Order: sequence, then structure tokens, then C-alpha cells
Amino acid sequence: MTSVVSAQSYPQFSQNTFNQLIVNPGYAGNAGMINLSAGGRNQWIGGFNDTAPITTVFGGDTEMNIFGWESGVGLLIVNDEIGEISTLNMGLNYAKRWEEDFGRLGVGISLGILNQKIGGSNFSSVPEGAAELGFNESAETFTDEEGYAMDLGIGAFLDNKKYFLGLSMMHLNNPEPKFKDTYKSYVGRTMFISGGYKYKLAGKPVVLVPSLFLKTNMSSYQIDVNTNAVFKDKYWGGLTYRLQDAVVVLAGVELNSGLRIGYSYDISISQLSGAKNGSHEIMLGYLFNLDLEKRKKQYKSVRYL
Repeated sequence: MTSVVSAQSYPQFSQNTFNQLIVNPGYAGNAGMINLSAGGRNQWIGGFNDTAPITTVFGGDTEMNIFGWESGVGLLIVNDEIGEISTLNMGLNYAKRWEEDFGRLGVGISLGILNQKIGGSNFSSVPEGAAELGFNESAETFTDEEGYAMDLGIGAFLDNKKYFLGLSMMHLNNPEPKFKDTYKSYVGRTMFISGGYKYKLAGKPVVLVPSLFLKTNMSSYQIDVNTNAVFKDKYWGGLTYRLQDAVVVLAGVELNSGLRIGYSYDISISQLSGAKNGSHEIMLGYLFNLDLEKRKKQYKSVRYL
């Protein structure tokens, strides 16, 4: 009986400051309004043929009162494709929220279903470099299969007028999608730590937001160091240095309607710099109330999508 083992890491995003719900259920309801977001990322374009990662995401969250508790609820759908392997994660998020003198605090949990598909029938042989993904290179035959698993995550997010802090653990239960016989797979738990400070330049309509984003599976880690400049609470641009991996250019705008558009471009500085066109990522957001009153302005504005 053939056994193929694969282990998938958490999808890569460069606009981490603008899509906190993807990595932290404690963020649900933080905007105080209905917050919709969608995005897509094409990674390492031009360097890896059809095996480069393609990731899409859709999410929505809002603040509400549940049984007298100030709460946040959200829905998140993330699909990540790497060659013939695709991982779809669909989860519900709940956060208990507190409004304190030191800021808005949310402590949350996510519960969802993880679906993984492997298009093995398209393998004439084990792909080159498959051992690095955990494949058994002695395997000779493959089939198309898919498996399911329950997925859990926990997190806390604190948002202050001057700073923000986040801590979460996703894939907490190390989900193992159940296939028939050919494959065995697991998705390892991943910890995220984020933090940033909001510094308003004296006499100027500019807020600088330096931030740090750490992702680790306890055996390896990735660190993003970022600085964004927000102009008139409407336009933003910035740079990110991803340790030993990439330099990222970011830009975006918030329209008067509440629609926000963000774009980033990764310039690889690692051994993957052979990807000629880098990595493109676009994120869309829409923040609104259900009532017909004029959309109220949130103090954090475009600092978070």
C-alpha cells in the first residue's frame, strides 16, 4: 500500500496589518461595524510554472450583542493551491469583547472544516523536489483524493488609539485530513504574534505605523518588519522587510464610500529570486453600517482592513 505524507504551512500574506482576521479570531468585531474583505495572492510569478502558490480569501465580521455580552462574530474562507495540492479552510469566528481604558480587547476562538485535495492522477512521477514537501519519493502510483478534518484556532487582539497587539495559535489541533489509503497529511499548528505603534507627525496629516509580524510553527519562523505611512486617514504606502526572504512595497486607498483597496508586490531576495515577476497581492475591504445614517468614521480608519 502506497503512503504519501504531506505537511502544509499557513498561507503567505504580505498585507498582514490589513487582514488580521485571517490569523487571529480575537480580531472579530474589532471595527465596530460590518467589515467585509476579499483578496488574492499570486506568488513567485514567472519562476515556478504551475506549482507556484495561489491563495484567495474572503472574510466578514461584525460586532454584536449576544446574551448581553459584547461580542464579535465572523466567517472566513481561505483557499490555498500549490501545484496539485489545494487546501480549503472554512471557519466561524467568535470573540468576547471588552471596551477598557487601555483599548478594545477581543479574545476569540475559530472552529471550522479543513478540506485538502491532491490531484495525484496528474503525477506521472513524484515531482522534483517533492521530498521537501514531505512526499515519499519511492511512491509509483497516485490517485485523486480529498480529505476533511476539524480545525481549531484561538487568539487575542488588543487595539488602542496608539498601538495594537495580537497573539494567536491557528491549526491548534494539528488537523489531519482523512484520505482513503494513498495519502496521509497533517497541517501543523502555527503561532502568530503581531504588534505596532501609531505615531502622528506633529502638525502634519500623516500617521506612521511601524509594526512587527511573527509567524512560527515552533521549528522555523518568519518575521516581517513593516512601516506604513497613512495620509489624511485615506491613503497609505509602506515597505516591509521579510527576514532573508523579500522586500515588499505596499500601497492603498480608502474611498469615501467605505471601500478600501490595498496592493502589495514582493521582491524576492532569497534563493527564490529566480521568480522573475515576484509576488502580487490585492486586498479589498468594505466597512459599513446597516442603518441609513452616514457612515461613522472609526479612529483607526485605513490602518486595518
